[in-house]
Amino acid sequence: HSHTATVLPDGRVLIAGGYGTGNTVLSAAEVFDPATNTFAATGAMRAARAGHVAVPLPDGRVLLAGGVGPDWTFLASAELYDPRTGRFTTTGAMTTARESHMAVPLRDGRVLVVGGHQGRRAAIELFASAELYDAATGTWRRTGDMRVRRHKHDAARLADGRVLVLGGSDERDDQGAYSSTELWDPRTGRFTDGPAMQLARYKHALSTVALPNGRLLVSGGAPQAEVYEPASNRFVLVEGASRMGGQFSASAALPGGRVLVTGGYGNGAGPRAAAWEYHPVGG
Repeated sequence: HSHTATVLPDGRVLIAGGYGTGNTVLSAAEVFDPATNTFAATGAMRAARAGHVAVPLPDGRVLLAGGVGPDWTFLASAELYDPRTGRFTTTGAMTTARESHMAVPLRDGRVLVVGGHQGRRAAIELFASAELYDAATGTWRRTGDMRVRRHKHDAARLADGRVLVLGGSDERDDQGAYSSTELWDPRTGRFTDGPAMQLARYKHALSTVALPNGRLLVSGGAPQAEVYEPASNRFVLVEGASRMGGQFSASAALPGGRVLVTGGYGNGAGPRAAAWEYHPVGG
């Protein structure tokens, strides 16, 4: 668990890292081929890591950054997977070691990393900081800080190139979950306050899905989904089934603007086998 799965340009999927038996942190990686319905080992990562981020780059490589290593070491290191060679190589390290952070690919090929934390329990330190990875130079540099410290949040790129950061929490987890959002503008490198969501959400990384009409479906971290409308800069609750799993659910876009939302836990219940399907207005 706590591994990553990244679609490669040829349709295969890279599975990398995570925790194995006995909470051993893994450096192992493998590739799933949908044409043959098989998994095959590929080169091992340069560092064992779990809870990291993985982002596809325009040239077909995959950036993997941060997370937790053996003995609860928090990692700033980053590496690149090249599907042409099946190998990982080291690239520049982030300016800050991070877990529970988010990464978003930008239109110009750079990658924005926001928030996260280091440490555990009483020693935990949350970050408002953000940084940018430039694949052309293999280096990171700081950009503007968020308005508040966040971890266990989500983030997604809008059609106009800006990045919307959603929810997350402070050190208190469910008692400190945020309904607030922020907008990062690549032209200025600054964050500004975004509109508040209808519901507070945390533990919802990678559950926000861009819809064909430019809106965003925000389905994780709370018992009911909502849609962000860029034109009006507001969130609207989705009608229909509520009491969704929320925390650590997974979402995937389907044809016709539909979205599949699966599993999760929270809201008074443990892990769910349930699934929900979002249908756009008129769909």
